Amino acid sequence: MELTSAHYALLLGLQEPWEVTEVRLDVEQLKVDIFVEYMGQSSCCPECESECLTYDQSPSRTWRHLDTMQFATHLHCQTPRVKCSKHGVKTIALPWANKHSGFTLMFEAFAVKVLQASRSTQDAARLLNLNWHQLQSIMDKAVSRGLARRTADEISWVGMDEKSFRKGHNYISVINDLENMRVLEVVEGREGKAANELITKALDKKQQEMVCGVCIDMSAPYIKAISGLLPHADIVHDKFHISKHLNDAVDKTRRQEHAKLLKKGEQTLTKTKYLWLTNMDHLSEESAKKINHLKTSDLAVAKAWYLKELFRHFWNRRDRTYAEQYFEFWLCEVKKAGIPSMNKVARMLQKHMGNILTYFETYLTNAYSEGINSKIQALKANARGFRNFENYRTRILFFCGKLKLSP
Repeated sequence: MELTSAHYALLLGLQEPWEVTEVRLDVEQLKVDIFVEYMGQSSCCPECESECLTYDQSPSRTWRHLDTMQFATHLHCQTPRVKCSKHGVKTIALPWANKHSGFTLMFEAFAVKVLQASRSTQDAARLLNLNWHQLQSIMDKAVSRGLARRTADEISWVGMDEKSFRKGHNYISVINDLENMRVLEVVEGREGKAANELITKALDKKQQEMVCGVCIDMSAPYIKAISGLLPHADIVHDKFHISKHLNDAVDKTRRQEHAKLLKKGEQTLTKTKYLWLTNMDHLSEESAKKINHLKTSDLAVAKAWYLKELFRHFWNRRDRTYAEQYFEFWLCEVKKAGIPSMNKVARMLQKHMGNILTYFETYLTNAYSEGINSKIQALKANARGFRNFENYRTRILFFCGKLKLSP
């Protein structure tokens, strides 16, 4: 069944010398095929835009377009090639699609919106009737467009963090713009080379000079990269990472002590893991009663928990001087308690105290980076893991980069 060619030419926004020559409707296959031809004798070279004579036509290609009602719609065209005196034989630019794309610009723009609104890429694939490879191709192109459109604006405060990639010791490094709450770049690895690459890919030379502060964990490769590439940036060791180190020390103490008690047949610490790791403010009434009873005991984990809770007040000090004095007090309490895992954390904090105290001058935290980590974890879970780093990077920048993605 043939449909009105002029009608579809208007819908596609095609102008002379492009012309819709035929439209076929296949009711059984729920498909509309639109055939387009170029009627001109000349066109512009895609490289230099000079007017050139038409040389020949490429083999017929097909592009997926937005559906017509419930009918899948495809464009078909033998794209003309021109012969340029400077660049030789070149395929002309198309008004409905980008180079090497199997989708029209309208379809890609729609697919980007569906992806952003869907709970997962699998849901988007079902709605768009695309396979995984087609969807990944659309996201790859969208991210490339978005990164090319980014302007070299001043970025004052950034956060750098690591995230697990595959099983084993495989990590990625992420740098975030903390003010505008967006991911700037992602690279594979977390060592010195990766840290340098992360900064140089995310920020140009001028932007690197304008960074005022960087919030990081106590990572030596990150510190070295920042010192070398961000000359005016203060390093701030993130309070959330420090809290994690303290929680890990409490949990290690609990596990060791629990194992010793079980050998004696005592169940005192059974099912208490999350009691010790949760802040008092967030405990239920029943949990608070239980931990108040346990903390009066002579358990090593109770002492470690007390030290962890005591350190929380460090962040409420009025300024750098008071904070430093409070840390000295806390250090004395750690030494009195004699908990090995806490002693280890205290030595690490003492070593990096200069950059920890910088918090009281900038009040910079990696809270946004922690939120991004949750989004990245959700992306990985929805995809059931990633084997290819570039695909992982694309997903992160697509959903967390605040890029202008539409064609």
